[in-house]
Amino acid sequence: MSVDPLHMIRTIFFIICLAFVSCEKEPETEEQQDPDLEITKSEKNVSERFLRIDGTLDTLRQYELGKDLFGKFFQERAEFYIIENPNKTIYNHPVKSITLYFLDGKLSKTKYELDADISDDLIHSYGTFTIKGYDSITRRVFKTEKIIDQVNNKKVLNKNLVNYELKWEMPAKFIYTRVDKSGPKPRYEYIESLKNYDSRFRGVERAF
Repeated sequence: MSVDPLHMIRTIFFIICLAFVSCEKEPETEEQQDPDLEITKSEKNVSERFLRIDGTLDTLRQYELGKDLFGKFFQERAEFYIIENPNKTIYNHPVKSITLYFLDGKLSKTKYELDADISDDLIHSYGTFTIKGYDSITRRVFKTEKIIDQVNNKKVLNKNLVNYELKWEMPAKFIYTRVDKSGPKPRYEYIESLKNYDSRFRGVERAF
């Protein structure tokens, strides 16, 4: 039986590219922090300059990305690289992998898989956020409990939230953290994305 290669490509991208659908609610507001504040990341292995959104493949090739290539699609207009065990940290938590999303040779999105939830650190750094819930428990918490709690005079996210995404809007990009504690192995992700990433990706996809 023949296999439609375009169908296979779309299936792969469906797995890679999470569709942001679900309930959305504005949390309690707090003072917005400096939007130019940078998160501290170690630079033991992958230089931070290689991971800046809007960088180009020509710059990234200095890191010898070829060995980390996941795949090239749509006549190489979209390229994905996965760097395993990069020996980096975010807020002192180890990064397990980094996924680099290139569109037309430009680094348009980065996703860091972590071993811990950094939601409270991001709230402290960036302030006001929007939140989406991806399960019935989290959506019920939205309706019945406060999203932000006070612990030792510090604002922290309600720990009863199970499967959710927090989002911050910066001048040129979005910052996300995606947390899913519903399964046996919790999933924690930190994501930076150009604001037009989703529309540009759909444009590349429609072209084929």
